[in-house]
Amino acid sequence: MKNFRFRSGMGLGLIALYIFTLGLVIVAAVTTNYLLMGLGIVLSCFQYYLHDWFKRSYNTVKNYPFDNYLKDIFSFVPQKVSQLFVASSPAATELTKRERLLFVKRSKNMETEVVEDNLLNKYDPGFEYLKTQSAFMSLSPSELRVEVGTALCLHPYSLSVYNFGGLDRSSAPKKSAHALSQAANISSCAVKSGQKGLTPELVRGGGDIVWQIDFSDMALRNPDRSFNQGMIKAIAGKPYIKMIEVRLHSTYGAEHEKRPGEAAIFELVSKLQGWSGGKPVGIHLLNPSSEMVDVMVRSIMDAKINLDFISIEESWGQNRLLYKEIEQRFFEAVFTTKALLLSYGMNTKVIATGVILTEYDILRLCALGADACFSSASTLVGNESLHQKLISLSPDDVALFFSAAGRASPSTTFIICSVPARIPL
Repeated sequence: MKNFRFRSGMGLGLIALYIFTLGLVIVAAVTTNYLLMGLGIVLSCFQYYLHDWFKRSYNTVKNYPFDNYLKDIFSFVPQKVSQLFVASSPAATELTKRERLLFVKRSKNMETEVVEDNLLNKYDPGFEYLKTQSAFMSLSPSELRVEVGTALCLHPYSLSVYNFGGLDRSSAPKKSAHALSQAANISSCAVKSGQKGLTPELVRGGGDIVWQIDFSDMALRNPDRSFNQGMIKAIAGKPYIKMIEVRLHSTYGAEHEKRPGEAAIFELVSKLQGWSGGKPVGIHLLNPSSEMVDVMVRSIMDAKINLDFISIEESWGQNRLLYKEIEQRFFEAVFTTKALLLSYGMNTKVIATGVILTEYDILRLCALGADACFSSASTLVGNESLHQKLISLSPDDVALFFSAAGRASPSTTFIICSVPARIPL
């Protein structure tokens, strides 16, 4: 039997405090004395604080705030209840107040305008603006779509200009994932499956799904590390799978991950085009540099592969305070990709994914060369911690928001969207 030794008087004091608190709680429970119960709770919290304070001297998390420990412990408490007792500061990845107000305005089916609701700060360096004219612009729902698929694609897909994206950035509850898919079905747009894959909630919602495949996902491979052709062919043939997107790296730590070779990527894309029966197949790039885009497009041209689309996603990470710098790189990647594709005469579509919230955001990306957009703004609503959490919206509210974002109000007058000064035109 192991011999226990009391190495310090402080340890004896903590043990004595624990025994005293335990006895106090037992006496309070027997005598139903609420004062003793309250005193026992206070002593228990004080003992936990002392234990945490002494543990930090040899722990690697000694700089981790104590209040964050308490938040982790009481994370099961709903956010609406916890806000009544603790004033929590918004996380760095949350939407701003103006963005939230715009989101609520759209959910109430209130019209928004491009000029008045652009959420831009006119005092920022390099302020962007819109040139307007007196003529009104009226668009029908059929004009807000783009056909994705080259001439060799057997089943091209009519993709909406504005769609759902960024589901892999959050631990989305089942109700929220189902609501997003159902809202995509109502508003005739698509939703990306994300790294979690095809969940039952996403499929039951009825929305058109862009299936994201991680190149390094072992669930799609055989024991010998070759791709499971039978499983991929069965999934890709489902009627609700409209497009397939090959993710070259995961969402987090993309700058430090080892990416697969170009030959392996193009070989998988070619196989997927056959396994899916001719559905649009593309690749996904996370916050790529202009040099990386240049190399990728040149490699596609040299390999003589018919890529249906290239999806470019901005990586704002865990801090939107630095969003402007990352946003500029995102714009440059979209513009460079489209310019290179046009210079080579390729009909590959460019799809932009990011925090796209306003009509102005859509116009700006389309002016830079994006053919369609996937917005991850919905995953930032109701964000409490650094791990994004989707709030449970009704399908009608979500559908109203996304359908309103994809159309211009009757009073909107716009003709030209300016672009960042750093991007040559």
